[in-house]
Amino acid sequence: MYKTIIYILITIISVSCINPSHQKKDELTITDILGRSVSIPKKINKVIGLRAGTLRLLLYCGAKNMIAGIEEIEKKPGRLYMDINPKLKELPVIGPAMGGDAELILKAKPDVIFISYTTTADANALQKKTGIPVIAIKCAEFATEKNVLFDSFRLIGKVINKTNRVDSLIDFINSSIEDLNIKTKNIHPELKPSVYIGGVPYSGAHGIQSTQPFYPPFIFTNTTNVASAIDKSLISHVKGTFIDKEQLLLWNPDFIFIDKAGLNIVKNDLSSETALFQNLKAIQNNQVYTLYPYNNYAINYEMTLVNAWYLASIIYPKHFNDINFNLKAQEILNTFFNDSIDTNFITLNFNKLNNTYF
Repeated sequence: MYKTIIYILITIISVSCINPSHQKKDELTITDILGRSVSIPKKINKVIGLRAGTLRLLLYCGAKNMIAGIEEIEKKPGRLYMDINPKLKELPVIGPAMGGDAELILKAKPDVIFISYTTTADANALQKKTGIPVIAIKCAEFATEKNVLFDSFRLIGKVINKTNRVDSLIDFINSSIEDLNIKTKNIHPELKPSVYIGGVPYSGAHGIQSTQPFYPPFIFTNTTNVASAIDKSLISHVKGTFIDKEQLLLWNPDFIFIDKAGLNIVKNDLSSETALFQNLKAIQNNQVYTLYPYNNYAINYEMTLVNAWYLASIIYPKHFNDINFNLKAQEILNTFFNDSIDTNFITLNFNKLNNTYF
């Protein structure tokens, strides 16, 4: 009897050691952006993206035909990636913005869930609640955390088996940024004007006082951003960075760029009876221009790069007179979305605002 019991125990232990290996032969363990180890199927057919920017990154990385559902907010107008891929709006809704709904997510039956703006605890809780692998990524700042952004690209590419696509996208972005750097890095400091970006959106539209001290297009073009002097403790990439109107008067930049998301508010801020209108040389010299929105449910990376080439052509016309901006914009959008996109489709209407506008 004693030998029989020992034999049974040995058999149970042996089986328990064999089964996990057998069960995981079709699985892959990856480490997400939070350092979590997540087991996923080797073959991924359907994915979803939760919270700000995640769906955009999935589309960049080639997951267009794998999306199983979208958050309700993605149906709202104003998102280029949805306009380019209108059929995505016909997909099942998986819940509200910034996280979806667990029951609706389960109905969509994704193989994995990608999520941004999360914590280890939240990601683990969602994975436990749905029984679906949850992979954290980060929609990092374009200029100051570019490598973190690329790590998220590579993570997505590895999971959905699009590593070649991701590598080519990263190479293109690096090449484009380096081209901007080469064209602008040796321009004499006296020929580099001071610039300011206002109307930057953060969870909604804001006026001239809303800015970005690390605005990527200014960094990519080696341009003097007056707001870069702001104390770092006052800067938030999520809640936004705001200045006093008096500070803008003191800076008095040569060029002012306005994010189109805040244009209507900025128009009131700079109306003809204000001190800003009467004293800012950029307004008096008709050096005020609009740019495409920097943030719309997280960073618009593709349009940020388009903005960089546009403002470079405005600030340094002699150094960019060999560039056809419309063709450059089309190249950027086609590469980011891995598609053939006509720039007329998205109406690339950057504007110079003369002082009669205000």
